[in-house]
Amino acid sequence: MDGTVTTSRKSAFAVLAQQDGFSLLEVLIALLVLAIGVLGAVLVQTNALRYSASAAYRTQATFIAYDLLDRMRANPANLSGYALTVSAGCATASPAASILETDLADFAHAVSCLLPAGHGAVEVSGQQATVVIGWSEERIVVGGGTTSLTVSSLMRGDP
Repeated sequence: MDGTVTTSRKSAFAVLAQQDGFSLLEVLIALLVLAIGVLGAVLVQTNALRYSASAAYRTQATFIAYDLLDRMRANPANLSGYALTVSAGCATASPAASILETDLADFAHAVSCLLPAGHGAVEVSGQQATVVIGWSEERIVVGGGTTSLTVSSLMRGDP
């Protein structure tokens, strides 16, 4: 019995001796697969952050546009006075004498200060008002250019 145990142990050691380095190769392949998986997860997370920031700017621009349209609906007598153009560069809001001036100053401040390189325009044609707001996507994607949001609405006004 002693001889058979020794012989089986020798044959087990012989099999192990033939597999030298095989487990190291398995570990290296597993690390490679893990590294590719981690890089993929990092890429997905980076894109999620990028698209989240872009969506936040679009949401902010939507809020600004609809806020101005609501203010225009509340002041239909001065509808034609809402036409303006806002250029990039943060415009400071100053105290205004009328509701129209306050609305325009608030809009200019929101567009130019809350959005990166924000610019905008309001066009009024009869009872139709169109608000266009644009901003830069350069902070999110290199070479991203500008994105714009256009909202048009029919105002109630006088028939």
